[in-house]
This record gives sequence, structure tokens and C-alpha cells, in this order.
Amino acid sequence: MRAIIANSLGSPEVFELQEVASPEPGEKQVLVQLHATGVNFAETERRRGVYATPSFPWCPGAEGAGEIVGVGPGADSNLMGKRVAFWGPGTTVSGTYAEYAAVSVDALFHLSDKISFDVGAALPLQGLTAYGLAYFAGRIREEMAVLIHAAAGGVGQLLVQMVRNQGARVFATTSTTEKADIVAGLGAEPFLYGDDLRDHIAKATDGRGVDLVYDSIGKATQGQSLSLLAPYGELIHFGEASGPAGAILPEQLYDRSLKVSAFGLNTDRDPAVWTKARRDLLSWIEDGTLKVSIPVRLPLEQASEAHRLLESRATTGKVILYQGTS
Repeated sequence: MRAIIANSLGSPEVFELQEVASPEPGEKQVLVQLHATGVNFAETERRRGVYATPSFPWCPGAEGAGEIVGVGPGADSNLMGKRVAFWGPGTTVSGTYAEYAAVSVDALFHLSDKISFDVGAALPLQGLTAYGLAYFAGRIREEMAVLIHAAAGGVGQLLVQMVRNQGARVFATTSTTEKADIVAGLGAEPFLYGDDLRDHIAKATDGRGVDLVYDSIGKATQGQSLSLLAPYGELIHFGEASGPAGAILPEQLYDRSLKVSAFGLNTDRDPAVWTKARRDLLSWIEDGTLKVSIPVRLPLEQASEAHRLLESRATTGKVILYQGTS
């Protein structure tokens, strides 16, 4: 099969399109012929050695969508031919910048004919992350004021919709007016990053601040995020795109009785909960409650360009690699 392979850390140019052996599905795994692959910022960080340095040769990716063409020991043979999407960490999924991937059956989203492979590949990681933030980490209530940083990104756009659908008022930060227009179209009130953000939030909330901040940026926004919180507010970290956030002393929290927490996606914990999350996400896509933005589709051989686009911060929504000619 064709696959994108890296043999060292480095720039996007370390990727090469090669012919390699197709993976064999293991215990309770299936073999998926991929039609679309989701590209995620975390893969650019692994390529650069920021965290979780891969073993080489390395085929990136743990997210995709396609058709099941093989089943391993312990997997239901009735899965053959089914349309699926998936995301899974570690040994759950073989590399997906490729034409085939071996996938644990526990990681599968079962796609109806109403959901395209592109949407299927765009949904799993960012959808599950947004779901966990909106329904587990955030404890959203009606009429809460919530700020979402980097709201025009893939997780951000889904999170805006999920928080809004629970009745909260959503403020959103973006880096450009074009991105601001995107999140405004999803029902958020956008602001550009800057030193005047606190003034804008104060004016919009009659000086109170926000009840909750979702922060995937980390170092560059942590101090400002804390300053925007209303009494009893909470800052939830779920990424560090600008670098690791700093240590926070309890003394910084006492005056307004603030809380600081973090969310990391781990579907191995409470598997029944995440099975329901997969069903909910697919149902919301089908009935139009949730919309996935896919502004960039590139052929598999342009994986390097996909990484360059993500690292430029110029993209919104999801970047997809497609296999084949469509």
C-alpha cells in the first residue's frame, strides 16, 4: 500500500510517500481501507519531537474513515464491508496517513450512508475532545458566560456549537476578522486576541467576567484567561499550542475563589460513556445539530503541505487527506 513515512524528526519535508506492507489486523481489530484521513496539530508536534517522539520508520495518524475489508481474531465477521470512522491512541490504531489501517473495534464510529467519509474522518478526535469538554469537564448551565480560545479551529468550532446548544452565552477569541466571522456564524460573540480583551469582556458582561474559560493555547493566554474569570469561575486547560502553562499558586485563586483544571481525552476510561459520545456525535451530525467544517482537502501525497498549513495557523476547521482520486 501507499503510505506517508518519516525516518527522522524535522520539518514537513521528512515525509515521503512510500510503498509498504499493509498492516494485519490483530486481536479484536479490523482492517479499514481508508478513504479519508484526519490531520491533527498533535501530529505536527510529534514530527518535531515536541512530545511522544515516535519510533522510526513512522507512519503518522490515528484518525480516518473508510470501509472494513478484513477482520482479525475475535472481531465480528459481520463487520466486513461496513462504513466506519475512528480515532484511537497508541496500539489501538496503526498509522492512517496510508491506504489501509488496522483499528481496534472499540474505536469505531459506525457511519450511516448520510455521513460522508470526509466528515467521518474529521469528527472523531476533535468531536470527542469537544464532547468531553462540553459535557464532562465544563458542567455547562444555561445563561453561563463561557470564553473559548482558538474558537475557529476544529475543536473550537465544535465546542462553540455544543456549549451554545446547552444554553450558554459564548465568547470566542480568534486571530483574524475572517475567523471571527466564522465563529459568529456559529452563534459566538467573537473578539480578536489582544491586550484589550479584558475590557471587551468586562463591557459585554457588565464587569462581571466569564464563568468558564476553555484554553488550548497555554503559556501565552494563561494569565489573561485567569484575569477574565468571574468569582467562582473556572479555567480549563486542554492544550498548550504556545507552550506549557505556568504553575499557579493557591494564593492566586483565593480572592475570587477560582478553580483551575485540565482535560485530556482518554477513551480507555469509562468506555461506555465514550460509546454514547460516539453515538451522540453521529446523531447530531445527521440531524444538523452539529456541523463539521472541512475547508482543506488534499491528496495523501501532500501530507507535508497539510502540516505546513496547520503550523502556519492559517487554517480553520479540519484538514483532510484523501486516498485515491476523489
